[in-house]
Amino acid sequence: MRNLLRRRDLLLSSLPLTLAACGASDKDASTVGTSTQEVELFSWWIAPSEADALDALIALHRQKYPNERVFNGAVESGAKAKEVLAERIAAKVPPDLYQENAYNLPVVREQNPGSLLTITELFDAEGLRDVLLPEVIDDVTIDGEIAAMPVNVHRENSLIYNQHLFEEQGLEVPTTLDEFFTVCDALKAAGITPLATSHTGWIQRILFNSLTAASMGAEAYRSYFLGESELDEPALREAIGLLDRVLTSYVNDSASDVEFGWTDCADLLFNGQAAMFIHGDWAKGYFTSNGWDPGTSFGVVGTPGAADLFLYGVDVLALLDGAKSPEAAQDFLRVVASKEGQVAFNKIKGSTPIRLDVDSDDLDVVAQATLKSLRDAKLRMLTRSKATWDAALEAFAASRDVDALIAAYRDNPPGA
Repeated sequence: MRNLLRRRDLLLSSLPLTLAACGASDKDASTVGTSTQEVELFSWWIAPSEADALDALIALHRQKYPNERVFNGAVESGAKAKEVLAERIAAKVPPDLYQENAYNLPVVREQNPGSLLTITELFDAEGLRDVLLPEVIDDVTIDGEIAAMPVNVHRENSLIYNQHLFEEQGLEVPTTLDEFFTVCDALKAAGITPLATSHTGWIQRILFNSLTAASMGAEAYRSYFLGESELDEPALREAIGLLDRVLTSYVNDSASDVEFGWTDCADLLFNGQAAMFIHGDWAKGYFTSNGWDPGTSFGVVGTPGAADLFLYGVDVLALLDGAKSPEAAQDFLRVVASKEGQVAFNKIKGSTPIRLDVDSDDLDVVAQATLKSLRDAKLRMLTRSKATWDAALEAFAASRDVDALIAAYRDNPPGA
């Protein structure tokens, strides 16, 4: 327990001043003589743009609930943060709230029975069933109860492009696979890396999902990844061929470098060293935090050949059994779900609000277009992932072993 507290204290000392001011150590004059409830949120949003977005929510919460303080108890991101969280849950010293991906909620419930507290009453009291997409409501519903509060929608089949490079080269943004490869050839001929990527498994999965949806078609892709149809091996082999073509001919040489991550890919676009990035649109938040203007410096559209499919992830905040401040934690969830909170967070994070009733004029032009795409999409689908797929895709990036990658999907089908 002492080590966990030290990890939290290290985070509080390293965060921006505005976030640290909302932390457990904050005892300013306005709270002297009052009873302050502290809410520990465990979130791996610690990268600059992500931390700024979380900061905005915490600041808004502080305005609405001045006697409550929210602080982030995580000091790592990704897998490392999840390991620490698992240790804390097992040790019966959980945070009040923690960040999760909606698709992982059933797994968490199965692995940690009774650990998640349902928030159906709060959800309904806030009238959220009337303003959220039915798919998002389904994504956070388990056994008829709301298992967590959705925070945002991130489109994962996004083509992010350096608008300056496209204009300089006189190129149109591709809408089909054929156009995509034509653009790649033109950029390569001009000495520009067409596509930034990393061989990291989950980053490869996002790229592969987009190519597979374009190759199979949105309907077939959705049917397979929802577990409604059997694996069409020839179709999967064709999609793997597209991935092989992309990795062989059009990506940065640094893709295989150890610890080369998604922000490094984004930096290649930002520095004009690459023109495109097929990734989640959280990269938008990274670009804007670095001073790029959406719609002028860069653009974000649905991936070529599959723009009618809105493949998305939903970040959620879950209330944990054993929370020390459950009522104050629910107050924070109210702020998260409010119109004001949705705009404050998502305009920085680069994601799309969960609420369809937000005023789109409060969003930038790229965010407005993405919200419209979400509303109008022919098919909307929560992304599916498995650790075995990610590992196989990372291995494929190095070996190009088609049969091994097919086996990973055949032996670990969606829904199994």
